[in-house]
Amino acid sequence: MSIRRYLVLVLLSIITLMTFFAAIQGYKASMEQATSLFDEQLVIVGKTLLATSATLSDKSEENRLSAATVVPSNHIAYQVFSNNTLLLRTDNAPEQLITDLPAGFTDLNFIGQRWRVYIETSANEQTPRSQLTVLVAQPLEQRFSLAEQVILSAVTPIVLVIPLIALFIFMAIRQGLKPLTVLRRELSEKKINDLSQLSSETSTKELQPVIQTLNLLFERLSAAFSRERYFASDAAHELRTPLSVLKINVHNLQITQSENLDSTGQASLMQLGQSVDRMAHVVDQILTLNRTNPDQLTMAVTKLELQGLLQQVISDLYPEILQHQHDISLESEATIIYANEFALLTLVKNLIGNACKYTPKGGHILVRTLIDEDSFTLTVEDSGPGIDSSEYQRVFDRFYRVGGDSHHSTVVGCGLGLAIVQHIVKLHHASIILAKSTKLGGLSVSVTFPQKTQAIDLHLHQFEQEWEDNK
Repeated sequence: MSIRRYLVLVLLSIITLMTFFAAIQGYKASMEQATSLFDEQLVIVGKTLLATSATLSDKSEENRLSAATVVPSNHIAYQVFSNNTLLLRTDNAPEQLITDLPAGFTDLNFIGQRWRVYIETSANEQTPRSQLTVLVAQPLEQRFSLAEQVILSAVTPIVLVIPLIALFIFMAIRQGLKPLTVLRRELSEKKINDLSQLSSETSTKELQPVIQTLNLLFERLSAAFSRERYFASDAAHELRTPLSVLKINVHNLQITQSENLDSTGQASLMQLGQSVDRMAHVVDQILTLNRTNPDQLTMAVTKLELQGLLQQVISDLYPEILQHQHDISLESEATIIYANEFALLTLVKNLIGNACKYTPKGGHILVRTLIDEDSFTLTVEDSGPGIDSSEYQRVFDRFYRVGGDSHHSTVVGCGLGLAIVQHIVKLHHASIILAKSTKLGGLSVSVTFPQKTQAIDLHLHQFEQEWEDNK
């Protein structure tokens, strides 16, 4: 759940609960006030009736009314008795005495309702015959109805305005969280190689520590990437030069001193030459692996002619192909693709180079492409021993070779070729599949590229120039 939604829901829940809590408390208070007010009205009405009815009780028995006076009333019922004689009543009160309880308040049921009854008596100790009893009653439902109307009148506007409050809360929270939205947008718009500092001029006080921490992180990352780039460049100069000198010296020794050495010395000298070759190969592969890492490599996608690129790679590798007496076939047609030229050349060289290295002399290599509407597939097949299907995932691990150091072939390798290929495949959002070749019986490597590889807005030109300078 987002912070914005969480805050809106929590604040609305609190406001709603507090509103209903206030309504309950208001209802209780209104009921108490209404009870006190209505009770006071009953007392006033009762005392007024008692005072006005006293004149009736002073009349002689002959002049007394022969029947009780009936007064119409809708809200209050009352009775006036002189001793046991009904003098006055409302039309909603019975003719019999409602209750014989003593003076005061009580709640009674009559005429199918619950009533609040006030009893007031007046008696003359010298003339007990003139005792007056006044009973004034009011329906309790009327009191509850009035209290409910009061509390509803107070709470209804608040309930109706809750949606408007929710809108204002949402707008206020959105405005308050706007710096977070701006920071998120600024981070999402950063390109993969953009480690520039974030702007903190318009940020709130709470976000200042976060931005400062991110800026420190970007600074450390930028320094780390710079050191790694410098390491790759320096390593190319510092390692390749002595290896080249060592290789020349070994070659000179093999020419000038091989006749003076016994079989053991000649074997050692040959092993030394192979070790130097392997070391040079490992250095080249490590540098290529580092520079084709998706986290390090920045690339610009360009428009390429696939058939011409494949012919160029085969031409570059033809001396090695000819040395191994391989028969290589290219089945492709002129096709325009979108990819990084340097990365794609490296991928094709690794695939065809591996096929050439691990295919026995006199073997066959097939390079073909399959074009459809959404993608194109490059497949390299050979007639070599292939790879067991259980090893298909392992061969993409760095420094992993089938059979380990005791590889059945005498080919110099370090287990980085397919790792480099996998990096390039990821850069182009492609996929790679290893299988057994149905035509040649060896290994089949198929790489499927999208027809229009997403153009990553990065630059590889500086890296390519460094690579060429270090060759």
